Amino acid sequence: MTEYINFKGNEVPDDTILVVPHRVDGLSYHEEIIESLIGKVDRDWFDPHFYHCLPLTIGNQYGFVVKSMRSFTAVWCGNQEGPVIEFSDGDDTKQIISSHFNFGTITVQNRFALKTPPGINLMTIQPPNYYTAGLIAMTAVIETDNIRRDFTFNLRMTTPGMKVYVKAGDPIAAFIPIARNTVEKYEIKLITDVFNAEQHLLEVTEANILGEERQTRDKKRKRGNGQRYFKGEHTNAERYLNHQKKLI
Repeated sequence: MTEYINFKGNEVPDDTILVVPHRVDGLSYHEEIIESLIGKVDRDWFDPHFYHCLPLTIGNQYGFVVKSMRSFTAVWCGNQEGPVIEFSDGDDTKQIISSHFNFGTITVQNRFALKTPPGINLMTIQPPNYYTAGLIAMTAVIETDNIRRDFTFNLRMTTPGMKVYVKAGDPIAAFIPIARNTVEKYEIKLITDVFNAEQHLLEVTEANILGEERQTRDKKRKRGNGQRYFKGEHTNAERYLNHQKKLI
């Protein structure tokens, strides 16, 4: 039997995303293209006040960005054709950028594949709180533990006739690992389908107290923020369980 990666006894280690260059004797350039977001809190469009919002600063650090290796402009006329892409520097040695799929999409193909441990997918997403006007990264979910080739990152142009500008080094896509068969386990239920009325009342009361604090005492504090969420505490001063203030 062929001993493919992730066959029993030949698994990718836990908590690992492998880079598999297309050629055994070739370069992948992945260190230039992929960047972990851990510790990358800053965004050039953030107001200083935004950095006091813990959900935003944590969200800024989720996943890995894929950077453009070329500077280019693109214009799409709005039909089923692909955009017209004009490059201003470099060549396609490190990364191929094209209008491969038409329909206003820009396709980014790197010189490597990515391989994850058994049961772990990679989900392509918009780079967290990075934006290129007129361009969004398309979402896809890939079984990167099973697939035997690479996959492309695809960008959708949003506005016909608008010229989109991308500089070499700009984050244009991102990905995060996610366990397979996780999302579909969840369903939406009303609180009273699970808990009694007393539990519902407790939640509403806590929310009302927090809302009152936000409109009164918090406005008198530095930056107008009581920081209960940042500190991970309830109004009775009990601590959140497993509260996360930063990524390590």
